[in-house]
Amino acid sequence: MSYAPDLAKWISSTLYDVAEVTSMDDGVRVTTHCMYPSNSLVQVMVRGGVESVVVSDEGGAVGEALSAGIPVGNYNRILAGLIKDHGLMIRDGVILSPHIPMKAASLGIVHVANASQEVARWLYDHLKIKRTRDFKGMLAEFLNNTFDDRVVHNAVIVGHSNKPHKFANVISLPHGRRLIVDPVAHEASSINARVVANLDVAATRNPLIEQRIVYDDEEDWTPADLNLLNVGAIAVPFSHSHDVLKKIAG
Repeated sequence: MSYAPDLAKWISSTLYDVAEVTSMDDGVRVTTHCMYPSNSLVQVMVRGGVESVVVSDEGGAVGEALSAGIPVGNYNRILAGLIKDHGLMIRDGVILSPHIPMKAASLGIVHVANASQEVARWLYDHLKIKRTRDFKGMLAEFLNNTFDDRVVHNAVIVGHSNKPHKFANVISLPHGRRLIVDPVAHEASSINARVVANLDVAATRNPLIEQRIVYDDEEDWTPADLNLLNVGAIAVPFSHSHDVLKKIAG
């Protein structure tokens, strides 16, 4: 599709809510003031310019989500409903307008930019972002560096029910005291297992044992989940665990 050489100039003169308009080999790239969740600005491409144009986000919304770790998948059917009211389409993850009159190019740019922003936010909100950091490993490393050979990993402690429970980290403290530092994953099976194990050990009422459950506060924990963790033992956010554990250890 050819495009008019003065398309960039024409868009700049008719649409003021843009940060930048750049001529490309096959069209015009428009940087808008709409923002993705990462705070990067939404860019769209405008192609055509003789009598009509097509506006596209070039896959920006889906690409934004994928770069944040959202699983790769075919979301066309789901996302089509989100942009239906904008009069737009989605093909292979690319949001685009139908052919629209040249005089409506500015309106098409606004619609596509807003839709791209909306789709990216929906993906962030509804699809779990894949976490790449190993907070359990980071916690173990901190404990090893801080408490040295006083840390035992995968230690077994028998609970009130006489059932043995394995804990990722147990620190030996002065006067025979022990501190259980129990990391939990943000999933129901892990939460339930750690709560049950800590409750059983707490039921022994051993004054020499202290217990803390550590959770990754970069995850989106609900108040209900955090309340459940605290039933098992005092829950500590990972970002505060260094100071909290040092204070307990004296």
